[in-house]
Amino acid sequence: MISAAAAETSSKDDEAYYDLVVIGGGIGGMATAITVAKHQQPHAKKILLIESEPSVGGRVRSDFTDDGFILDRGFAVFIEAYPQSQQMLDYDALRLNQFLPGARVKLRNKEKLAAVSDPLRRRRDIIKAITSPVGSLRDKANLLPLFFTVITKDIQSLFDDEAETDTLSCLRSYNFSEEFISSFFAPFLEGIYLTPLSKQSSKMFYFVMKMFTVGSAALPMGGMQSVSDQLGQKAQDLGVEIKLNSRVLSIQQHLRQEEQHSTSMIAKDDAFSVIVGNREQDEQRHINAKSVVVATDYNVARNLLQDIPGLESLKSLPKLSQRSVGCIYYAFQSPAPLEEPILLLNGEGHERRNTKQFPVNNICFPSIVHKSYAPDGYELCCVSLLENAISEHDEDQASLDMAVRKQLSAWFPGFASDIIDESKWVTKGFYLISNAQPTQFNEEGCANVHGGRDCDAFQGLAMPDGMFLAGDHMATATFNGALESGVNAGDAVNSFLSKK
Repeated sequence: MISAAAAETSSKDDEAYYDLVVIGGGIGGMATAITVAKHQQPHAKKILLIESEPSVGGRVRSDFTDDGFILDRGFAVFIEAYPQSQQMLDYDALRLNQFLPGARVKLRNKEKLAAVSDPLRRRRDIIKAITSPVGSLRDKANLLPLFFTVITKDIQSLFDDEAETDTLSCLRSYNFSEEFISSFFAPFLEGIYLTPLSKQSSKMFYFVMKMFTVGSAALPMGGMQSVSDQLGQKAQDLGVEIKLNSRVLSIQQHLRQEEQHSTSMIAKDDAFSVIVGNREQDEQRHINAKSVVVATDYNVARNLLQDIPGLESLKSLPKLSQRSVGCIYYAFQSPAPLEEPILLLNGEGHERRNTKQFPVNNICFPSIVHKSYAPDGYELCCVSLLENAISEHDEDQASLDMAVRKQLSAWFPGFASDIIDESKWVTKGFYLISNAQPTQFNEEGCANVHGGRDCDAFQGLAMPDGMFLAGDHMATATFNGALESGVNAGDAVNSFLSKK
């Protein structure tokens, strides 16, 4: 892990002047820093990345317990087919273990878990796919034109050619039954995008279906933190300084008059001061920079930028909605109730999913996918909870824990007594993440733009010369979108600095 001590050693420089300051050490910020650092012509660049947390990664973080469990901060998988991931990350070094294609589904009034197979990636599963109780034969036939669309079109064409609507309407246009939508598509897609199908973009639906059709979901050795750490280490190896535990308080633009008797103003060469406060010490530091990339979420960026000359109107803009999610981790002695490396969906229907009595949306046993998630002889269960279930319990952890245990004990009757017993299924972690994703549909500035928006404008307002934006809100609400936005911002910085 990129530790605070390691990251701070190179940033205690008396000369606080940089070619680039990146605000935010999430995926977009690190992609920005790497992109700029790799482009060292015509001269080496001095780059500083500032992160308010004790380690890099933003939303892609993990915690490590003293007894050997790895808890990703919210259930997450690594999607191998993401184009930007393939370009920027060393997959071999991540030591990825793949999920099986498809899913297991808990259907209402069915004790045995049903299988949703993927014969496109595992041809031997074609009989299982046809005979699965999840979806009728007509539903399965209606999958063919959907698969034809996502397989034959490239990503850009899926975004450009397909008319945007909400995902629920899109699914109905393929004549899928309401039961099939409720038992499979709803828990699957809502577990990814954290909001009802009626609030998801059909463009994002096509995108994720293509990713799962042409590639696999996986988990890396050491948890999702290892993905962030690889990016952080890559940035440091390229000479990027990383300053952790430091919060950016404001950004100031330096201006000078163009001529002695003129009222017009232009930016100085050291165009910006970034004012940084240390969490542990009551002090501030001014860092001068030729260029700045604000690689935070939408709402933090809006707050930082609204005092910049020319951007004052940002104060009147509404905040962009953020999607929330929760998860509970349970540790227990082997074996696990489900010993396949596969996702388990709650297909019992809307009235028995994401409600107060039935809060579970989906389940994964990360230690079955990748043994590094648990010590020998133990397993780890991750239960995903969406906004409605969390709010129904008023975010009360004990209440949610009890409801989850009751629901899981009904799903796995052979393990029921252990699941209910808190000394046997031990609660290892509880996460409520209020800003897990930006909204992707039906709001101004929502995150559904493949390739990314122009990084030199915020909600149509031009940024000052030398200031740019990154973050998944500038592209798509995905890991790929965060990387994409960072590469775009990095390319823009390189172009800007080449003219200086």
